[in-house]
Amino acid sequence: SETVAQSLANEAVIGYSFAYPMGVIGGMIAIVWAQKWLKIDYAEEAKRWRKDYPLDERLSSCAVEITNPEVCDKELRDLMNGYDWNVNFGRILKEGRLGLINWSTRFEVGDKIIVVGNAEDLEEVIEEFGKRVKMPHTEDSRSYDARSIFVSNPNVAGNTIASLNLDERFNAVITRIRRGDVEMLAKGDTVLELGDRIRFMARRRDLKDLSSFFGDSYHQSSRINLFSFGIGMGLGLILGNVQFDLGPTLSFKLGYAGGPLIVGLILGGIRKTGKVLWTLPYSANVTLQQIGLILLLATLGIRSGGALVASLSMDSLWIVIASGIISLSTALTILFFGYRILKRPFGLLMGMVANQPAILDFGIEKANNRLPMYGFTVMFPIALILKIVIAQILFIVLS
Repeated sequence: SETVAQSLANEAVIGYSFAYPMGVIGGMIAIVWAQKWLKIDYAEEAKRWRKDYPLDERLSSCAVEITNPEVCDKELRDLMNGYDWNVNFGRILKEGRLGLINWSTRFEVGDKIIVVGNAEDLEEVIEEFGKRVKMPHTEDSRSYDARSIFVSNPNVAGNTIASLNLDERFNAVITRIRRGDVEMLAKGDTVLELGDRIRFMARRRDLKDLSSFFGDSYHQSSRINLFSFGIGMGLGLILGNVQFDLGPTLSFKLGYAGGPLIVGLILGGIRKTGKVLWTLPYSANVTLQQIGLILLLATLGIRSGGALVASLSMDSLWIVIASGIISLSTALTILFFGYRILKRPFGLLMGMVANQPAILDFGIEKANNRLPMYGFTVMFPIALILKIVIAQILFIVLS
């Protein structure tokens, strides 16, 4: 009956309230223990995996004079195949004339170039190419400028940098991108998103056209496209109410949380359909995350607060202890097996064991990079669906 269903739902919320604190604490303890036993060096790990996962690079730039003839007379695309550097190239001073570097550029002894990257890669480039210098001012210096602008044009967002053909349209080069608090190098396959702050080098006369092309409006880049957002939420709610039958006695629904999550993952992977952009601006995304977390905690408190005190007993204490043991043991197993056997980065595994945002924030603070976020993004939807299915299987078997 409806009364029984409501009672069971309230009991589930109360059980969640008991298990939640120890589940979070158990995951955090597992991370601390595993980090100590495995002797994790987060800085070295971030350096080793930075090409596979876009992390905050702490970028800077310097001018280098070419003195090594071995790097000359080769197109840049061929030259870079021989090195494991994560750098970008900006301007070049060749025979007194200033220009922009592209993949077809060939260096010559005496050329002076601007290189963008992290400190370690820059030192390796300097050692291989020549020596660090100051870029001299020439008559052409006033013709070029570096500028940072916002991506707010929905027709640009969702496209890769290479597909924009900036070197042909404007003779411009994007060197770095700031997305939220993360600064990363701009690559040809990097997909631009609304709210990205891009830094580029271009001719002064093209700056106005470039600003118009990318939009350069912080207000516009922070707005939510109500059409795509509404379509996505509508499809998610419809999917959440679809009943999946796994047998004569077992069926499940993704619910109001699982449905939008799955649709969001699919549309986020598609990114763009025609002129409809499915991704949210970074600032709007963060705001909605915080609102969702507030609503979750508020709902738990309202639904379980009244019955929580009345439910306190020795049985509830065993639930708390069991939740801590389960959380601790499963997290330790994943961290050790993933790091030692599968050779995955520890930061990524921290995100995979973070079944709650509090553990994710703890992992990000420990790693001081965004690797845990990638693990959380991969594992969370899988874990959510499995928990929905397993919970209903256990309910049928044990009832």
